[in-house]
Amino acid sequence: MPYTLLNEHKFKRICNQERFKEANQPRFDRLTRREMEIASLVVQGYKSLQIAEELFISRYTVEQHRKNVNRKLRVHSHSELVQYALAFDLV
Repeated sequence: MPYTLLNEHKFKRICNQERFKEANQPRFDRLTRREMEIASLVVQGYKSLQIAEELFISRYTVEQHRKNVNRKLRVHSHSELVQYALAFDLV
């Protein structure tokens, strides 16, 4: 890809990400600090048991936080959660 085409692609991606962030800021603001922490770990590929061990909480607590994150953000897939994580600098 020529340099100018690459820059144009990057510029469009950043603009789309900023529009997404602006449109979804109210939903994201509803997350607690712990929910953001768990969302970040999920996006990084951690499983519930690994998150529980990392944060010294029960697996069931992690699963409840994950449900809360999905409900508050209205996400139904991992890729939707990744979109939030990238837009809101969770990773």
